[in-house]
Amino acid sequence: MALCKIYILKIKDVSKILKILNCIFQVNKYQILRFLISGLIATFINFLVFNSFYLIFKNIIFASLLGYSTGLLSSFVFAKIWVFRDNSQKKIIKSFFIFCLIYFLGGLEMSLVIIFLSRLIDNYKIAWLIGAFIGALNNYLGSKYFLFKK
Repeated sequence: MALCKIYILKIKDVSKILKILNCIFQVNKYQILRFLISGLIATFINFLVFNSFYLIFKNIIFASLLGYSTGLLSSFVFAKIWVFRDNSQKKIIKSFFIFCLIYFLGGLEMSLVIIFLSRLIDNYKIAWLIGAFIGALNNYLGSKYFLFKK
């Protein structure tokens, strides 16, 4: 019987989390849409740079690092100018460092969620999707409420 109570408590917690996420989405839906679009564009830039440098230099490590760095930089520019419309006069280097820290934590969270879920469920694709959602949520909320707060 105790296991049933714990399970019901978890369902109630998930329900509360979903209600909070729905509220955040309803209030910020256009900003979230811009965040997702800018993420897709940054990912495309990452791939384009990665692919180009891999074809030229045949060095996958160099191409990966350069592609990722370029994608991260373009993501920062989109976030500052288009997604969060930040006109503050904060030092750009400090802001970029904080942005990188937020995204590093998001990547770490994503990896941990994937590792944890892949042990619970036998579907690495679903584990990846949930991990990616958690990472993206971290990146959005961290950027909105910590870096580009108004």
